[in-house]
Amino acid sequence: MLRVAFLVTGLGLAAAACAGCNRSGRVPVSGTVTVDGRPLASGDIAFTPASGQGSSAGAAIERGRYSISAEQGLLPGDYKVSIHAFRGTGKKTWDGMGEPTAPESQKKYVEQLEQYIPSRYNDTTELTASVRSGKNNNVNFDLQIGGTKSAK
Repeated sequence: MLRVAFLVTGLGLAAAACAGCNRSGRVPVSGTVTVDGRPLASGDIAFTPASGQGSSAGAAIERGRYSISAEQGLLPGDYKVSIHAFRGTGKKTWDGMGEPTAPESQKKYVEQLEQYIPSRYNDTTELTASVRSGKNNNVNFDLQIGGTKSAK
């Protein structure tokens, strides 16, 4: 009986010790995103395998920073990176809810948004990143609107 108690205790301690283990092979990735040298206020970043095979991951960008935890992270490899950010245009548009023939006074209008990051950084991205196991995967991007990009 004492042997069983030691075995159960030993297994419990081993499980507790490995509770934080990441057996998936995924690694955390974090970094900064600037536009013309200034932190991107808000947006999103996505990493897609360059090979087209495998899992993608992404995160919100807030005040120029993003972070993807190991649990949600990337497998080591090469990735295409897409960055999106939207801003108001100052124009209002009908939100599309409700009856289209309703009087204008009964329709809800919202501010129209525009994607202001050039497509070379998202839809037709030229951004890349290499994610490595056992390394600090801090990947920074300085987007140049109307210029060239650089990954630090």
